[in-house]
Amino acid sequence: MPNYKLLKAYDAGGDISKEWFVQYHYLKPEALQRPDEPLYERFKVGSTINCLHTIPERKKQLRIVLKTMKQLLEAGFNPYQAYRAADNVQYQGYNICRCIDKYLSEVEPDLRIGTFRKYKERLGFFKMWLESKSLENLMIFHITKQHIFEFLKSKQLTERWSNKTYNHYLQAIHTFFEHIISNYDDFVNVNPCEKLKRLQITRKGNRPLDNQSFSEVLQHCKENEPYLYQFQRFIYYTCFRPDAELRLLKISDIDLIDRKIAVPANHAKSKIRQYIPIDDSLFEILTEMNLEQYPRHYFLFGKAGRPGELAVYQKYFNKLFRKVKKDLKIDVEITLYAFKHTRVIHMVQDGEKLPNIIKLTRHRTLAELMDYLKDMGVIIGEEVNLKSRRI
Repeated sequence: MPNYKLLKAYDAGGDISKEWFVQYHYLKPEALQRPDEPLYERFKVGSTINCLHTIPERKKQLRIVLKTMKQLLEAGFNPYQAYRAADNVQYQGYNICRCIDKYLSEVEPDLRIGTFRKYKERLGFFKMWLESKSLENLMIFHITKQHIFEFLKSKQLTERWSNKTYNHYLQAIHTFFEHIISNYDDFVNVNPCEKLKRLQITRKGNRPLDNQSFSEVLQHCKENEPYLYQFQRFIYYTCFRPDAELRLLKISDIDLIDRKIAVPANHAKSKIRQYIPIDDSLFEILTEMNLEQYPRHYFLFGKAGRPGELAVYQKYFNKLFRKVKKDLKIDVEITLYAFKHTRVIHMVQDGEKLPNIIKLTRHRTLAELMDYLKDMGVIIGEEVNLKSRRI
């Protein structure tokens, strides 16, 4: 006597207002068999089908579920017993946890170390939650919007997540599903995160330093933290992102003859190699550093307080700056990015032409720059001759 029979798909005649499902009949265990009852019990699978709202989507998912159930039943799946589909070689590729591991291994070479670490951590939390709910053996196409929502809300409650953190985790899971949908057939048809709402967050905006604080910070660092002082000046003149770009700047990226600095594609936010001009003040600083005495492959901000083979560790200057802010009673929300923001404000106030500012900030369009300035409350005035401040 076969273990199962009557495996087939039902599409309600194409009516999406009705339930679609894949059904099969499975032989009851002897302990559940009764003389006056059928030997086979009917089972229906349809949760991942009926969440779709167009006929083509449902038909495609119906075919996927039918094929999947056939493979499962042939592999020994028994609805009356615990079954670890993830242990079955034929079926293991669809397991949600294995899919997450596959995704992470595939994207790791293309992501920055810090970015990859965040994705790995966030998806790792999702895997741990699935295990805590005994859902780690679900197939990827069985993961629903409700699963993800319950994970996010439970973690927001227990871990005291902010709305911003909640959105970061949702985005990580959304990106994972998009990768699978874009690169693999028959794994999942619709991203279950698609209709989950992001939580509202309050944008604090870009925070420049006011003129008094700007002078106080620079003077304090010049006297007490000279390495941080130099780093701050470079942020100001280059408008580089502190950790992702300036910290990783190499001497070979600096061209004093053509007076330009390169931002390698793997460091640039746009993933395209970019260049910024070296103005007179920055040229003077670079000349004083006598960079020709160091190998070209050295990082400008090395671990020993001078150019070196190893760059300072991530957040090194942030740690120093936190102490400075405490000593000077500067708002804790001010970051090293403030030196970039302050530089842009100074250029506008000094009448620099907007296309020249774009060359330094590397915004893609004038509209982007205008939004950036508006975020800081900058009002564009009449253009005057270029002036450069010496700091």
